[in-house]
Amino acid sequence: MRIALQWASHGISGEKMPGIAADLLEAGYDSPALRRLAGETNVTCCADVAEIVTKTFRELGFPLLLSQQQAKLLETCQIAREVIAGERNSWAAASHLEYSIWKWETTIPEVADIFAIHDEIDWEPIYRRSVTDLYVALIEAFARAALIPDSEIAKY
Repeated sequence: MRIALQWASHGISGEKMPGIAADLLEAGYDSPALRRLAGETNVTCCADVAEIVTKTFRELGFPLLLSQQQAKLLETCQIAREVIAGERNSWAAASHLEYSIWKWETTIPEVADIFAIHDEIDWEPIYRRSVTDLYVALIEAFARAALIPDSEIAKY
């Protein structure tokens, strides 16, 4: 379930979880914890709902057995595939990965390449590649990220 992956990778905020839970109920999913999560009204951060979200995923059969690094990598691969398929804006996706998912820190070369290109767009024009060249480089970087093998992800 994609939502469990987004939660594990910190790609989704706690404030959004009650609404997501309500959507899941409407879609036919059900569990006591899911109903409780959908009814939460005072959520200001992930910590407010972390315990009930974990319980909800466990009740729905989606245990979070991944490390945070693995979840980030899997989410990165999914986002990269969406960019390549034309379902997601490449620059917005790069921004989301850099700021929301990875918080500016990665040692994964495929992810670091996306960050470097995303950062280069803000350089003065005389010091950076053309916007067209940067766009092509960004798409190529997303293509490499989309193909990170499971064996590489398992190392983390």
